[in-house]
Amino acid sequence: MSEDQNRTTHTKERVIFWGLWLSLLSPNILGVFLAQDLLTFGQRCLYLLGAVLLYLFGLMLFKRRTFLYVTSAGLLFGGVEIVHLIINQATTSVLFIFTILKSEKGEFFELLSMYWFVVLIFFGLFGVFYFLTHRFVRNEWAFPVSVRISGGLIIVSFFVLSAVFLNTRSKFRNIFNTQVADERTAAWVGVEKVCPINHLLELYHIARMHYLITTEEVKLRDFRFGVEPAANDPETIVLFLIGETSRYDHWSLNGYERATSPLLDARADEILHFDSCYAVANLTTVSVPFMLSRATPNNMKIYAKEKSVVEAFAEAGYRTSWIADQSFNNHFLLRIAHNCDDHIYVTDDGHRLFTDSLLLDPLEKALCQGGRQMIVVHSLGCHFKYSERYPNTFQCWSPDMKGFDIWSVLRRVDDNVEGHSEGQQANPAILNNLRTILINSYDNAILFSDYFINEVITRLQETGRDAVLVYIGDHGENLLDDERNMFLHGTFAGSEYEYHVPLFVWASDSYRLHHAQQIQAMTDNVSKRFTSMVLFHSLLELGDIRYDSLDYSLSFCNEQLDRQEILYGLDANLREMELPIMTPHE
Repeated sequence: MSEDQNRTTHTKERVIFWGLWLSLLSPNILGVFLAQDLLTFGQRCLYLLGAVLLYLFGLMLFKRRTFLYVTSAGLLFGGVEIVHLIINQATTSVLFIFTILKSEKGEFFELLSMYWFVVLIFFGLFGVFYFLTHRFVRNEWAFPVSVRISGGLIIVSFFVLSAVFLNTRSKFRNIFNTQVADERTAAWVGVEKVCPINHLLELYHIARMHYLITTEEVKLRDFRFGVEPAANDPETIVLFLIGETSRYDHWSLNGYERATSPLLDARADEILHFDSCYAVANLTTVSVPFMLSRATPNNMKIYAKEKSVVEAFAEAGYRTSWIADQSFNNHFLLRIAHNCDDHIYVTDDGHRLFTDSLLLDPLEKALCQGGRQMIVVHSLGCHFKYSERYPNTFQCWSPDMKGFDIWSVLRRVDDNVEGHSEGQQANPAILNNLRTILINSYDNAILFSDYFINEVITRLQETGRDAVLVYIGDHGENLLDDERNMFLHGTFAGSEYEYHVPLFVWASDSYRLHHAQQIQAMTDNVSKRFTSMVLFHSLLELGDIRYDSLDYSLSFCNEQLDRQEILYGLDANLREMELPIMTPHE
């Protein structure tokens, strides 16, 4: 080979190598432009600098081809980061990683069935990366030894300094900043958001939370609330029905244009529905523990250090039951369920249509137990993939996601979704088509939830006992509602559609007769604004359980309930935040 050919080959090889090296940086380059959680100019500068130095450090440790082989494993982190940046305009959050780790097999394959083409693209790019590395990149050092030693020491010093500043960020928060704000504006925060450093830190936080929960479980065996035995009718039933992915404004019971809850609408005189209840978090894993415990956004660890409201009912002499068709991997909920007198998890055996109606037979058996009963029903509700939540007989609005394929989005969809066409004219036709399909499917799922809840109420009525049912959505859902084009839930910034949830109470005639004061208080409170943290105290009061630490200002069935002008919850990194509130015109 001639010298010119040799030089050309080496030039080609260097171009390919540094091109592959830059591709590893692509999630962080994209983050500089998209990540809204990089709050200041200083954060963006240190974010990009940290990413560059991280991958340069790899070249100080490994030869070029070895470096690319080792870091190719990090492409998975990069793929996750890019998806999160596109969907949420933020670097990957703790809850996003937690959801990936804890997602159930059925949910994973439902999501995969819609986004299979994205997976194909990812593995295609991975194959190209590996082929170019193997075919063109020589396994030699990128820098001479003196540069590797001095450069390595400088880079290590940078990250050590970053760790020091991150641990004392309140003192150094204004370095490179143009604004004075809280600790999250510290410029050095940009370093901890670098991919894949942020993923590793989040895995550490998740492991630490798991350790806290498991170590506290030993102490919980002897924990007692000190509640007084219930003083109500010995046959009282308190049923807490947790709806999944249920947003307030898609129930006709709450004024939605479509008749999505006709059976509950017919029971309007029997039901008290609250206008302004907001979930503490926009993900089941976090929101449900806050409903069942005394935890608050500024005191989260209570949910690991105390038992749940279900166990408080058991302490007060109630027979407890847990009936669910989801959250099989949720350690916190499994602990509560296994402490109940009866716990039934209905699983998908693949031989029947897997909908919430499968919970009705176990519920009937539980109701036959008699005595005071506290029953939790944790339903799948409207969890994505929406079309899997209802049978064909509830396919009221179409086209929907049954038989969905990506090409159906590209065809023209003329159906207009009532009440959701205004302000959408600027959206591309494909987004409008997808939005119509999503909303039709979601509304069909609400329609089936209406049927399921009505069946639960019917079974409570048939007992002839004092019975009260509390229904709440654990969080809402984004359906490409506005120019933000947000989809699903658990987003970083969060939207009013994810936090504003339906909450309503049905009570039997005999319960209403024996609890007139609580019914009147709920009637007076239907327009007050509050969060789902009220559930712990409200359920105890509905069950006539006396408890020294019961907070009547957090009970929707007490006249002392506070109306909260500003509501606080948690963002996707489990930090306290002011919740987005649904204004009247929305």
